[in-house]
Amino acid sequence: MAQTRREFLRNTACGTLAATAMVRGMDKMFLVNALAKPNDPTDYKALVCVFLFGGNDANNIVIPYTDYAQYDAIRGQGVGLAIPQELLLQITVPSHQRDFGLHPKLSGLFGLWGSGNLAIVVNTGTLIRPLTRPEYEANVGRPYQLFSHSDQVTAFQTSYAQGHASSGWGGALADYFRGSQVFPVVTSINGVQMFSAGVNTRPLIIGTGRLDQALTVTRNYPEIGQIVDIERSDGSRTIVQNSGNLVFEALTNLQRLRDAGDPQLTTQFPNTSFANQLKQVAKMISVNQIIGATQRQVFFTAIGGFDTHNNQRGPDGPETGQQANLWDQVSQAMTAFYTCVDQELGMASQVTTFTMSDFSRTLKPNDPGTAMVGTDHAWGGHHFVVGGAVRGGDFYGTFPRFTLGGDDDVDNGSGARGRFLPTISLDQYAATLALWFGVPVGDLHLVFPNIGNWTGQEDLGFMQPPMGPVAARSGRRSFVRRALGL
Repeated sequence: MAQTRREFLRNTACGTLAATAMVRGMDKMFLVNALAKPNDPTDYKALVCVFLFGGNDANNIVIPYTDYAQYDAIRGQGVGLAIPQELLLQITVPSHQRDFGLHPKLSGLFGLWGSGNLAIVVNTGTLIRPLTRPEYEANVGRPYQLFSHSDQVTAFQTSYAQGHASSGWGGALADYFRGSQVFPVVTSINGVQMFSAGVNTRPLIIGTGRLDQALTVTRNYPEIGQIVDIERSDGSRTIVQNSGNLVFEALTNLQRLRDAGDPQLTTQFPNTSFANQLKQVAKMISVNQIIGATQRQVFFTAIGGFDTHNNQRGPDGPETGQQANLWDQVSQAMTAFYTCVDQELGMASQVTTFTMSDFSRTLKPNDPGTAMVGTDHAWGGHHFVVGGAVRGGDFYGTFPRFTLGGDDDVDNGSGARGRFLPTISLDQYAATLALWFGVPVGDLHLVFPNIGNWTGQEDLGFMQPPMGPVAARSGRRSFVRRALGL
C-alpha cells in the first residue's frame, strides 16, 4: 500500500541515517532537476575551510622584517609581545619588494611558501562595499556590529556584513552545484555551523571517528520508489520518478561509503583534535574518489582559543604561549593534509585549504609589559591559502602600515590601537576561491550578495586557472587503484 509523502519523510528521517550523519531536509536536498547532467568523474574540486575561532592576532603571524623597527616600536621596547627578529622565518614578498617574517611556529607552512603552494591574502575583512576612513568615521557603509565575535563570525561565514543571514557561503556553493549531485556537497567536521547551511541543501555533519561508523545506513527503504504514486495524480510522473531515484541513489552512496570502510591513510597526521578533523576530510575525499559520489565537496573544520585578550605571551617569550601553541597545531595539521592530498591522493591541484577568523587584533597590546599582555578585537587580518592550484610565494592585497592613528587605522588620537581598515573584502577573497571552484563570474552574486560592489575586482589572482578534467585524471586514478588493491 502506498504511503503518504509525510509518512515517507518521517520514517526516512527516523530510520535511514545514523544520528551522526543525519541530513535534514532530504526533500529539498535531493529532489533536484531531473535533467541535470550526470557527474563527470574527472572533474573534481574541494574547498576546505579552516576557521580560527576567537579572532586570530595576524600581527604576530605575518610580521615586517625589512621594516621590523616599526613593529618592534609598538610590540617590543618593554611591551613584551614582539617576536625577536632572529626567530622569524624570513620570506621575500615580490609584490611588496621587501622581506617579511612568519611566526617561528609556522615551519610547515613556511615550507609550503617556499614550494609556491602557499599564498597570503593580507588585510582582509568583512565589508559591505569599498570603504574609506572618513566614511567609517561618519558611519556610512560600516559593517554591522564590528568587533563583535558572534556577529563577525556570522559575517565571515555568510559573506553578508549588513546583519543577520540564514545561510552560509559554503552552503550557497552547495546550493549552486547540487543540480548534478546525489551526495551532500558540504560537510562539517566541527558541528553545526552557519558556513555549511544552504537554502535548498543541508550539510552532512560528522565527527572524527571511524568514517564507516559515522556514515551508516541502518535501514533500507523498499517503498522509496512509491514517491511517484503519492506526489502526482495527473499522470505526469517522469520528473518525480527521477527525483525518487536520486533519493535512492543518495542512500545507496551512503551505503557504499559504509561498505568502503575506514580508509587507512599512510600519511602521518599529528595526534591533535584539529589534525584529526583534516584527516577525516582526507578520508572523505579519498572514499569519494572510489565511489564517485560527487564532483564538488566543501568542508568546514575549526580550532578555537584565539581570543587572546591576555596571556598571549608565554613564560619564555611571545614566541611561546597560547597563540603560538595553536599555530603550531594549525601549521603541522595543514602541512600534513597538503602532503596527504599531494603525495598520497595525487590531488594537490584539486584541493584548496584556506583560513578564516572572526577578525584580527589590535596592533597595540593590552597590559603592556606585564605577564598578562594580550590584544583586543580589531578588523583586517591576514589569511592563508594552500594548494597545488595556488599561485603561492606572494602576498595578495596591501600590507597595512604600522602607524597608530595613521591612514590605515580606524582608531585615531591618543587612544589609537591599530585596527586596520581592510583593503580586501571577504567577498573578494571567497569569490576568488569560488571562481576556481567553477562558479562563473556572472553567477557570483548567487553566492555572495555584495560582490557586485567589487565588479571587475572579484578575482584577486591567487588561484591558477582551473585545471582541465583530462589533466586531473592520472594522480587520482593511481590512488583509486591502490585503494581497491588493483
